[in-house]
Amino acid sequence: MSFAGIASSAGTTIPGIEQLVRHGSGSPGLAATIGTTPSAINGFVNGQASADIAAALGASSGELQELRRLIGREGAIGLIIGLACGIGGGARSARPAAAAHAGDGRPSEPESAGAV
Repeated sequence: MSFAGIASSAGTTIPGIEQLVRHGSGSPGLAATIGTTPSAINGFVNGQASADIAAALGASSGELQELRRLIGREGAIGLIIGLACGIGGGARSARPAAAAHAGDGRPSEPESAGAV
């Protein structure tokens, strides 16, 4: 999947995803999707768990801190992207996939079909 596909799924911009992947910095759009702040994302990538990110994951701050310790910096970046895609994708899934092909007789395909 491209940065464009990830950004779309995460409800943010391509520069927001690039900023996180390349520099470990959270963007306002990415933070809004997760329900936190850019500084909380920065802190998480740099080793500090936040209550906002823990709540988004359904974990305690202590559990999140232990997870962060285990997964390292790259894992923290991946976790933030996955979390944002999961939450950001919720808005897209509210629209029935069948609406994309309404009336043309073709079965619906996932919006990400063929994305690489």
